Amino acid sequence: MLQEYLSSLGFSQKESTIYLVLAEVGVQPASVIARRSNLDRVTAYKHLKKLADRGLVKVYSRGGVQCFGIESFDALESYIGERAQNLTDLRKRFPIIANVLKSLREGEDTIPRLQIFEGTSGIKALFRDMLHAVKQENVKQVRLLSSNTFEEWLSDDAMQRIVGGFFKDLKAQSVSVELFEVTGGLVPERLRKLSGKDISAPMTLVTHGSTNIFLIGHTVYLACYKGTQIGLKMTQAELSQIFHFLFDLAGRIKD
Repeated sequence: MLQEYLSSLGFSQKESTIYLVLAEVGVQPASVIARRSNLDRVTAYKHLKKLADRGLVKVYSRGGVQCFGIESFDALESYIGERAQNLTDLRKRFPIIANVLKSLREGEDTIPRLQIFEGTSGIKALFRDMLHAVKQENVKQVRLLSSNTFEEWLSDDAMQRIVGGFFKDLKAQSVSVELFEVTGGLVPERLRKLSGKDISAPMTLVTHGSTNIFLIGHTVYLACYKGTQIGLKMTQAELSQIFHFLFDLAGRIKD
C-alpha cells in the first residue's frame, strides 16, 4: 500500500524503497541505507540526494559522516500540496499548450495520413474509427456517397449489426447524415440526393452499395465491400476540403 501511494506521488521504485527504509531506521549514513534497501552505495546516494533536493529527506552530519533522515512527515504533506498546485497551474495553461500542439500538427498536414482496413474485422474497425472521428472533431453531420453501379453486395448478419450500430450511434449523438447515391450499370450514370431522416435509409445505402465514401470533418473514408472487403482512411485538411466542395456541388444537382 505504501509503495503504491508513494509511486502515485511520482516516487520511483528505488526512491519509495529508500524512503520507507528511512521511515523505519531513522537517520543513517548512505552505506546503511543502501544495505537495507538492497542497493549499491552509489545508487542509494544518488536517490537520497534527489529526495533531499525535493525537501523530502534531510541531510545531517554526524561525526564528520554525512547521514540522511526524515525530519518530519509534514514535508511529504507539503510536497503533495505543491504537486497539487502545479497540476492546477498546468491545467489552466493546457488550452494554450493544446493550441501550440495543434499548430505543430498543421505543419505536417501537407502530407495525407493514410490507414488501410482489410477484411470483415478491418471494416468493423473502420466504422469504430469513424465514430471516434465524429466525437473527436465534434462533427454534427456525416456526408455519405454510396455507389451501387455493380451488383448489390449482400451483407451477412454480422455486418448488418456493425452498420446498424454505427448509424444508431450517430442518431443517439444527434449527428445527421447527408446522403447521395450513384447508380448505373458498369459505370456511374445517375447521382441523386436522398433524405436521411429515416435511419434505415443510410443503412440501406451502405449495405446495398458496393462502394461508399464517408466524409467526416477533415477525414475521408472509402469502403469497398465487393469481393475482398477493404477500407481506406485519408486525413488531410486540403483533401477533405476538395471532397466537401464536391459534395456541395452534388447537393445542387436536381434529379
